[in-house]
Amino acid sequence: MVAKRRMEPADLYRLTNVSDPQISPDGELIAYVQTTIDPESKESSSSIWIARTAGGTPVPFTSGKKDRAPRWSPDGNWLCFSSARDGAPQLYLISRHGGEAQALTELKYGAGGAHWAPDSKRIAFSSDVDRKAERSVLLKKADEADKKAAEKKAKDEARVFTKMEWRADSAGILEERESQIWVVDLPKPGATTKPTPMQITWGEFEHGGPAWSPDGKQIAFYAKRDADEREWYSDVWVTSVPETEDEAAFQPVKLTASNGSFYGATYSPDGKTLAIIGHYNEYANATQATIYLTTPAGGALRKLDTADLALGNTVGADVRTGATGAEVTWAPDGSAIYVPVSERGACVIYKIATDGSAPTLFLGGEREIQGATFDKAQQKLAFIAGEMTNPADLYFYDVKKGEEFRLTGVNEAILSELELPEIIELNFKARDGWDLHGWLVKPVGFKAGEKYPLVLDIHGGPHTCFGHAFFQEFQLFAANGYATLFINPRGSTSYGQKFVDAVRGDYGNRDYTDLMDAVDHAISLGFVDEKRLGVTGGSYGGFMTNWIVGQTDRFAAAVSHRSIANWLSFSGTPDFGPVFNIKQHLVEDPWSAEGVQQLLKISPISYVKNITTPIALFQSEFDFRCPIEQAEQFYMALKFYGKAPTQLVRHPRSNHDLTRLGPPVLRVDRFEKQLAWFKQYCPPNAE
Repeated sequence: MVAKRRMEPADLYRLTNVSDPQISPDGELIAYVQTTIDPESKESSSSIWIARTAGGTPVPFTSGKKDRAPRWSPDGNWLCFSSARDGAPQLYLISRHGGEAQALTELKYGAGGAHWAPDSKRIAFSSDVDRKAERSVLLKKADEADKKAAEKKAKDEARVFTKMEWRADSAGILEERESQIWVVDLPKPGATTKPTPMQITWGEFEHGGPAWSPDGKQIAFYAKRDADEREWYSDVWVTSVPETEDEAAFQPVKLTASNGSFYGATYSPDGKTLAIIGHYNEYANATQATIYLTTPAGGALRKLDTADLALGNTVGADVRTGATGAEVTWAPDGSAIYVPVSERGACVIYKIATDGSAPTLFLGGEREIQGATFDKAQQKLAFIAGEMTNPADLYFYDVKKGEEFRLTGVNEAILSELELPEIIELNFKARDGWDLHGWLVKPVGFKAGEKYPLVLDIHGGPHTCFGHAFFQEFQLFAANGYATLFINPRGSTSYGQKFVDAVRGDYGNRDYTDLMDAVDHAISLGFVDEKRLGVTGGSYGGFMTNWIVGQTDRFAAAVSHRSIANWLSFSGTPDFGPVFNIKQHLVEDPWSAEGVQQLLKISPISYVKNITTPIALFQSEFDFRCPIEQAEQFYMALKFYGKAPTQLVRHPRSNHDLTRLGPPVLRVDRFEKQLAWFKQYCPPNAE
């Protein structure tokens, strides 16, 4: 037998991810996205694969390296997908039986994901519109001349902005244009030209989430159609689908009252009812969404009983290319709605009855279920599932038999080589009696009776959660001799509304003591060396790392990722403006004397002179969510006081998503530098 080895940072290059499963209407085929990392270029590559529910070896279905978002036509004859194989993402069409994929759109700003009309003859999608541009320009794919013109303009002309959100983390600096909904016909047999896409929404507002009515005459969508940029809300609208493009004919009907966040509208099978996901901002941006029913003509919203469930997938992972929001699926008879739910660190599927009765668990398990889709008869379900010891695989569930089958084993080869650690579940009490939940990863090669260093890892959000998903970071800590503690302090999702809201207006207080209580609990288990404690985290977890080392010297080393150090400057520098501070810290006016005092009181930079813990600050140069100026401020203050060893680590060509979706070579570099820092100041046991 070949001896197993420990995981290394470069193992990231060998990990394969599967995502976005789409089962064909007849239940025979499952299209999904498979993402790998090219061993030479070290860049990610994604293509569409096909698996059969009857079993057998899955096969690649497209040849592109940037293919994603497959969607079956309702008649099952066609697969539409998005591909950036030739510049901006465009929609492509391929027969169920294979062959060469044909471009369906050639728009200057590309095309978003496909939403099929019920008749399988039309597709709705999103594309940006620059209202200053000629129509002919929008309908022409950007070419080399366009690229050169844009480069020259960027070099020689200042940009002018008039919107509060003038940049976005994943998109970068935003142009003055908006996303609109379009419809395109499928080419007729034998046609030599492509149909011209037709814009169906208008106005200088963002529009998204198109959903067709069963008769194909209407499309529901969500948008915030007013100029007030200070509020976070969105409405659901319905518009008729015109025969020809006509801005004057766009007279949408608003179904919600601009008093909450509503989205994800889906028509019932008979077309008489719309299911809408959302909430009335009762707890600001910590409010758990629920499901409401209304009619396409408008009227009162009827709230369904979703108990205290957290709709959608909020479970974090660092080796994942796809996840799900709170997308809903109607039962064929309209009696129920299926929706993913985050529950105690897992993502499962619940069945929500439309008659108002209590929800029931449909498909569960200690795992993270992603992107479940039914066949037309709802007798078969395709889904992706990941666990703490496996990033993800494709599964098929036979509803009638109540049996599930794994259809892929994409990481079996590399996982079989590795010695993976033992992970134990923790249930314990906070000092004020609240129930807390988390996990402790033992070091690889653990020996009873020995003491080991421990790293406390803190998730972002704060309204997300750790749970039953694969983290290479945890595996690497274990492989290098560290125990790893990860819990869900108050503020985390998947434990109910009271728990998720408990951190608002209380940052650095009970969330901090929850984490310290978790460390104390881990130490009480007998194998943690309390003299060798490390702490790390990203985003909110980065803020908390900065906060912790300013409040206590119990940690031997810290690594803070994409963090916040100064909530006062954070009012003006993130891509979403001051709204986060207003909603999360309950500051009415962040620039008033009272607001300034309140924000500085909970800012780690206010306590930097207390810090003696060696701390490294990791930040991405194009992070517009937690801008790099946050780390730069903190680094300069640490150097000024000179009490703690510190370093500033700047990763190029990366944004807030570096740790999850960033360039693979930079993710490996981050792992290596993080481990080196901990080994220097919080060394593992001698091997």
